[in-house]
Amino acid sequence: MMRKSLHAALLGVALAVGAAAPALAENLPQAAPLIVNYERLQTASKAAQDVRRQVQAVQAKYQAVIDKDLQNLKAEEKKLRDAAPKLSDAERDKRQKAFEAKVAEAQRRAQASNKAISEAVDAAGAKVREALVPIFSEIMTSRGSNLLLGTNEVLYFDPKLEITGEVLAALDAQLPSIKVEVAPVK
Repeated sequence: MMRKSLHAALLGVALAVGAAAPALAENLPQAAPLIVNYERLQTASKAAQDVRRQVQAVQAKYQAVIDKDLQNLKAEEKKLRDAAPKLSDAERDKRQKAFEAKVAEAQRRAQASNKAISEAVDAAGAKVREALVPIFSEIMTSRGSNLLLGTNEVLYFDPKLEITGEVLAALDAQLPSIKVEVAPVK
């Protein structure tokens, strides 16, 4: 009995919503879209190019440290291998464990370097996104738009609706560079 009353109630709600749908649609504003190529903004802007340049410099610095660690570890591994036949089992195990600890520490530093770079890139990206919001808003208002879509979300559009160049020019003027701050790795 309760099941029938639940079905009846749901049917009543569905009918009421269905009947109100045309009235609701009449009250919605007409879509006035603009289109932007967000990926292009993230790669072609002066700020994005500046971030890439800084990150490449930091990566090169960290890579030099990692390469030096690797070179030192290979040399130590060779010494350990050469000395192993002359060592007691206990001494060999002790040195092997010490070597493995150094390898683990080098791996931890490499991972910490990658994480620090990734976090710095994310922070720089957030600054770009933060700068884009008022630019989008201003252009949308000036063009009477109420909807902004990415080029990836639209199959076909009139090229007059795309504002990427205009946004890019405004972004470059407002944010020509960003200081990438990578946390030091210990």
